[in-house]
Amino acid sequence: MQLERSAHWRTDRIDLFLLKPQHVDAAYVAWLNDPLINRYLESRFVVHTLDSTRAFVQRCLDSPQTLFLGVRSSALAGRHVGNIKLAPIDARHGLGEIGILIGDRSAWGQGLASDAIAALANIAKHQLGLRKLTAGCYASNVGSRKAFAKAGFETEGERRAHFLLDGHPETLMLMARWLD
Repeated sequence: MQLERSAHWRTDRIDLFLLKPQHVDAAYVAWLNDPLINRYLESRFVVHTLDSTRAFVQRCLDSPQTLFLGVRSSALAGRHVGNIKLAPIDARHGLGEIGILIGDRSAWGQGLASDAIAALANIAKHQLGLRKLTAGCYASNVGSRKAFAKAGFETEGERRAHFLLDGHPETLMLMARWLD
């Protein structure tokens, strides 16, 4: 992956920046441990600490198949409000999988997730030369589904009763966006 490691990518409402261990603070770790925020994340099964989260961010930074970016909100004085990850990046097939978390609840409902997804799609196409992006989300995660749809993703399929959410079967929605 040939990206400028100090680069920032901006839109009117967000700034995407390369996430590094020094960006991990107590607020970030609190997002990961908050049951309302992590409800639809597989990482909800682990208790996160500053050290474990910084180590995870470093592993992402070290991986050539991962682009892990922080999301800052212009409306919230440039505060770090979430993260977006493209991984694994499969250059051979021109594919990448997106995962996103808007962890700062005060940033929810403002369209920042769809802005970040669209900005990452632009990076994936123009800087990484990818042809298709994919994402998965729990069927009941309406906010995530809407954010991906607003950013040009379509539902490709579903895996019925794939996960357990609060002890009940939950469908995994499979979404994709073609970049060419």
